[in-house]
Amino acid sequence: ILFLVTKEIIFAGLTLVTMISMLGSDVQQEVKKYGWKHEIIDTVISIIIVLVFWFGLQVLLNSSTPVSVIVTCSMLPELDRGDLVLVQGTSIETKEINMSKIEFENLNNYDVLVHYKDSTFPVKGSIYSYCKFNSINQDPVCNDFIKEPEEFIEQKGDLKFHYSMCNINYLEEGVSVQEPCVTSMEYGDKEYEMNLTQDKIVYTPEEGTYFSYIGDIIHRAQLKINVDGEEYYLAKGDNNQLFDIQIYDYDYDLGNLPAKNLKGREIFK
Repeated sequence: ILFLVTKEIIFAGLTLVTMISMLGSDVQQEVKKYGWKHEIIDTVISIIIVLVFWFGLQVLLNSSTPVSVIVTCSMLPELDRGDLVLVQGTSIETKEINMSKIEFENLNNYDVLVHYKDSTFPVKGSIYSYCKFNSINQDPVCNDFIKEPEEFIEQKGDLKFHYSMCNINYLEEGVSVQEPCVTSMEYGDKEYEMNLTQDKIVYTPEEGTYFSYIGDIIHRAQLKINVDGEEYYLAKGDNNQLFDIQIYDYDYDLGNLPAKNLKGREIFK
């Protein structure tokens, strides 16, 4: 209860210690009463019940990951760190576009072009990622980006990303801060604004990408890309400044690619 109310990690730790202590005490008492043989059989039965329940959920929900856990603040305020969600393998409700293989190949790299007033220059990932990395030795253009993000357009292949100012929640500090963030995306002659009513998806990042070292990602699908019968998704955390494919870590030289390995959509938390 203290953890749920305060979100302080120390109470989560104390809860874990308490649960382990209770389990150890229970095992000890059972062994004294019935012996080790009974306890081993009881444990095996418990494991079988858990496995039946897990594989039953997989079949019922049509997903190899029917239950997932939120580990970051990227989906605030809808999903909080520590929330458990049920995942169903079904069709995803989001906007759709069609791309040729050649067009899509231009998205499968980390290079983008930034258009700012009369200048155009290349960066890795996004102008936001670039400026975050250069925050110590500030590039003058980053000062302009913080002051007037609306003047910046970011081009990745045939997609264009438009920036504005958003409220970003920082849970640990307990504050909400105005920061530059992507508010719309353009493809062809159509602009797609960020939509917080579309499905939240769970996907496994491509091996060797930045997110692959985090694990399964639970973000909102903003756009589905159909490429010769294959489906890819552009997702974004509601509380993130960027689409997943724009996030780039200059220290590790790693970014992300469009989501493909879908586990399903969140149906209940």
